[in-house]
Amino acid sequence: MNLKQLRFACAVSATRSFTAAAADCCVTQPTLSNSIALLEAELGEPIFQRSTRKVTLTSFGTHLMPYINEVLSANEALIFQANAFLKPENNLIRIGTSPLISASLLRLIIEPFQLQNPDVDVVLREMNMADLSNMLNKGFLDFVFGVADIYKESREKTFLYNEPLLFIPRGEVNSSLQNERFVKFKDIANETYVMVPDACGLSKATRALFRSHRRKLLEYSGEAMSYQVLSEWAALGIGAAILPKSKITDSRQSVFSIIDKVDVEVTIDFEATWIPKGLKTPYLNIFAEHLRTVVPRIVAGHSK
Repeated sequence: MNLKQLRFACAVSATRSFTAAAADCCVTQPTLSNSIALLEAELGEPIFQRSTRKVTLTSFGTHLMPYINEVLSANEALIFQANAFLKPENNLIRIGTSPLISASLLRLIIEPFQLQNPDVDVVLREMNMADLSNMLNKGFLDFVFGVADIYKESREKTFLYNEPLLFIPRGEVNSSLQNERFVKFKDIANETYVMVPDACGLSKATRALFRSHRRKLLEYSGEAMSYQVLSEWAALGIGAAILPKSKITDSRQSVFSIIDKVDVEVTIDFEATWIPKGLKTPYLNIFAEHLRTVVPRIVAGHSK
């Protein structure tokens, strides 16, 4: 086996699609499929269960995937430590970001720090939240930007920004909604929703929204592999969708802000998290202070 095969397996695990994984890895689908077939043959069992509708991990694959991630993380750590030893003058801040983070706001958050600290390099890595959390725990990342999680009590955290969650109706817009900008949650609670895999934090946030209203979320049995596909499936009438405002790419699509049970607009919160003992150099602590004190002013100015 080789690292490329392991990276291919991780990509399929994250996307639940050989086609999407091949695109992410910049290889053809046959190349990726053949590599994974060789890996499965060497390991002795299939890692993935393939069907015409979706790709899932087998029980064998579920058992192995954490170890595959660990091998890849160890390889990254080896490369990083080698570079750190050979080029100790390089100051690096390693930030992992959820795909849900707004690219425009990410630039606004990081750019002022880089202007003030030109000798510090910021390295971004976009991955699913489970892998980012694992890499932060193991010291392979310094900060993680993602959907706010109230359960990560062992970490330091600071609020970054929030944005509205928007409702995309299924198929044709009901005539009663054509001149509206908002919908009440209770009026959309019985819809069936198309979802993305629970990797970026959006599905978790959507389910939490329904739990907070004591309503059952009705999920379409298939999964979209991107935010754009979510929107397209909603337009095709497959199911309704919920997306953050920054992920709506088609300005012609009908979308509605959601009002909750106490008549407040529903938003999704994003935060930066880090492990305090992991901030072992002054510039990492300076960046943490930048996140706490400077970023709120930047975001407030951006939202006006």
